[in-house]
Amino acid sequence: MNPTQQHPRALLGAGPTPLHRAKGLREDASLLLKRDDLTGFGLAGNKARPLEFLMADALARGCDVVVTGGAPASNFVGACAHAAFVTGLACEVLVASGPATSVPLQLARACDALVRHTECDRSLIDEAVDKRAGELQAQGHRPYAVPRGGATAVGALGFADAAFEVRAQLDDLGIDPNRATIVLPVGSGASLAGFMAGTAAMELNWRVVGVSVSRPADQMAAQVMILSAACSALMGTSPAPSGTFALVDRAENDNAQDGHGGGAPLMRASEGILLDPHYGVPAFDVAMELPATDREPVVLWQTGGLPAAIEFLGVSHSIVMGRS
Repeated sequence: MNPTQQHPRALLGAGPTPLHRAKGLREDASLLLKRDDLTGFGLAGNKARPLEFLMADALARGCDVVVTGGAPASNFVGACAHAAFVTGLACEVLVASGPATSVPLQLARACDALVRHTECDRSLIDEAVDKRAGELQAQGHRPYAVPRGGATAVGALGFADAAFEVRAQLDDLGIDPNRATIVLPVGSGASLAGFMAGTAAMELNWRVVGVSVSRPADQMAAQVMILSAACSALMGTSPAPSGTFALVDRAENDNAQDGHGGGAPLMRASEGILLDPHYGVPAFDVAMELPATDREPVVLWQTGGLPAAIEFLGVSHSIVMGRS
């Protein structure tokens, strides 16, 4: 039984998302793509997964306004505002210092979210979200605070469920899940934490590699373990033991801005997929470095990030053509 099914869920996406072999990147068909860019909910990509559980939890608690925050270009803030709009909740978005316009913020405004710009760094935005939620509560509202990336035990349920989903798909392909390697980009840590909680619940031994794009691996590993244990507690299952995943440091944008973006042109040409520079490019580079065969494949989680991917097309083209 999938223990995430015990929890309320507001269906936003159109899952399960496809899992298929990459057509042209490896001749031995050893690379599989998990297409969370095709969740079907706005521009959310994989963000639809945690938001289904977060919005349902907010409704179950009788909340009337969602408060979240992030960097100006954060896909999550736009997706969260969209999810709140669809489920009938008001939304406030706190934006860390940076450019005032982006596609995610345009989406948030189009979904009637109140966008508030702050002067704080994005690393402090969660404190600002909690403070604003407290102010709203004092005004008689029933706020639901959502930290950056939806990094709560409830939000992690989305990727705990995803672990069950991809296991079933590997079974359908005749691949022993225990012989697969799963590669996930890691920002806030919620996706990896949930995935490890789901992995532990199924008692699987597949190899899981997280690609940390914004924080040191040792700091992120500790945060993932704490959040994963909390998610397991929600599900009533045993937590993942320490050391059951690897975490690779990939500084944000190290490879993306050189005009090649690791494998962005390859994915665009051979698979028809646009990689965003923050999550998609680093995860792709790591996946392509790992050994694999058709029976022991690498599964690369394609998370989405379409607004950043489209913006990156112009940046990379200008650099390649000598117009940087």
